[in-house]
Amino acid sequence: MIYEFLDQNGNHVELSMSMAEAPSIGAIITHEGRTLTRIASFMQIDPATNRHQYPYVSTSLPRRLSGCKVTGQGKPIIESKRHERNIMAQHGFEKD
Repeated sequence: MIYEFLDQNGNHVELSMSMAEAPSIGAIITHEGRTLTRIASFMQIDPATNRHQYPYVSTSLPRRLSGCKVTGQGKPIIESKRHERNIMAQHGFEKD
């Protein structure tokens, strides 16, 4: 999963690590010579989870898709079944 941190200059840094390795929110770590503080991420949803539960982050749709909120990486967040149908119709996509 991707976890968010702040460096000493207030810049956001995203690190990929397993849930077992992730430090607690507020913990301070050193990564590649930089001191980082773990912050709460905006969206902690694993896209591989059951998609019948909303919201979910789509890995199939294009990044920064109009009509969707997006994650820090620009991946669209599908908020409900109705939202999913509307986005698919609006952009001419079909669900697999």
